[in-house]
Amino acid sequence: MEKTMTIKKIFTAVLTAVMLCCTTACEDKLDIVPLGETTLDSVDDLETLLNQVPMLFQTENQFEMLCNNMYTKWDGLPDLLANSNSVTYALVKYDETVDRANLTTSSSLYEDLYSNINYMNVVISKAPEADGDEDKRIRIIAEAQVLRAWYHFLLVNMHAKQYDEATAAQLGGIAYVDNTNVGEQKTKLTLKDVYERILADCSDEVLAKLIQSHVDDPCRFGVDFGYGVRAKVLFQMKHYDEALHYANLALAVNGHIEDRTTVKASGNWVVNETAQNNYYLIWCVNGNLGDLYGICITPDVATRISSDDYVNKYYLSEGVKAWEEPYPTLPDGCLQCNVSDIKWNVYGLRSESMYYLAAECLIRQGDLQGGLSRIDRVRAMRIENYQPYADLAAGLTEHEAMKLLQDSKRVEFINTFENFCDRKRWNSETDYAETIVRDLGPDYGGIVTLRPDSPLWVFPFPQNAVLHNSSLTQNY
Repeated sequence: MEKTMTIKKIFTAVLTAVMLCCTTACEDKLDIVPLGETTLDSVDDLETLLNQVPMLFQTENQFEMLCNNMYTKWDGLPDLLANSNSVTYALVKYDETVDRANLTTSSSLYEDLYSNINYMNVVISKAPEADGDEDKRIRIIAEAQVLRAWYHFLLVNMHAKQYDEATAAQLGGIAYVDNTNVGEQKTKLTLKDVYERILADCSDEVLAKLIQSHVDDPCRFGVDFGYGVRAKVLFQMKHYDEALHYANLALAVNGHIEDRTTVKASGNWVVNETAQNNYYLIWCVNGNLGDLYGICITPDVATRISSDDYVNKYYLSEGVKAWEEPYPTLPDGCLQCNVSDIKWNVYGLRSESMYYLAAECLIRQGDLQGGLSRIDRVRAMRIENYQPYADLAAGLTEHEAMKLLQDSKRVEFINTFENFCDRKRWNSETDYAETIVRDLGPDYGGIVTLRPDSPLWVFPFPQNAVLHNSSLTQNY
């Protein structure tokens, strides 16, 4: 079959160095002087640190690769498995013997997250004494606290084990950086202490200081994101009743769902920076091809995309459908995405996350119909002639309702951090722990498996951080 993913389009994926117009020009104000001090002296100056492009650069989503949801975009199995002493090999083959810690010499994602945290700490530390409008001062401090909480939440789920109430005080977490003293060694805290600090940074008192509505500026956010952050943190802690409360608050502020029914008439699927379903958008590819073009999904995910999915059924660009046979050599049944110009919310939050979060909480409470109806609201805008799951609720067990949620959520949140957090959390529960089975085909090793308690679920701290901080022992 002739490949539709042309080489010409591959080369047009050169990343642009020019940031989007939402970035406020403040380079001259960002001179970092010794011990993290800055020349930002007014509230307006400090606000520029919150107006930067909300992007975390990554070329491949290793978290989705581990979950058996995706492969890399342009490398096939011959390339991925060529070096048995590589992190990629470990993630594809589920090989626990590979020394990932020594191979992870650096991590741009780790460095970017802590760099962003430092910017938030500058705002939090300097704004109280800065000249400027008092209401804005209060608001930007609150925004910085919520973002500091979110960035640490991402880091602790990448680099530590799943939170469990019984073991959190004994397990290692990450360094929670809450000051601008770059000369100070940041000590790794316990998992319990990290989560307590995250919750303190998105407390009700902090959330009350945010704009109490959705904010259209893609570089900023309102209380919908604040509620969403607290809901996600509590959810990952398995505090399901509390998480439901904050998810409902978030949805009351912004329950807008991205409408893909329009693809039927237009033949095109567009998601831009100002999509109203985004509480706070963090994308990864800054170029005209977007975050979804070229991603390769596994057969497990491909078979879960409905034939009546609006994008799958109606998207057509220059004779090319949304999903087709992949360019690289991958297992039979994989599909590659041809949709460009999508600003995908990889590491932020959107309303659909809250619908699915609330759905799971309700299912766990025994309200299967209520939970499934939350999922239905999203899926009705994804699938033509959709038959509601809620209509099936009376004949389902909790486990069966959860399986419907898990399968649909896996597709809804492809190429995000959401699936990794979910699978890690479910793996800590007897009822939902799962051994992942991946079939690489007879020429590349056949069946490989990933157990729920595998150390691969914890990503290593990079060596350029560990070598300068003796407290950063690996958490696996």
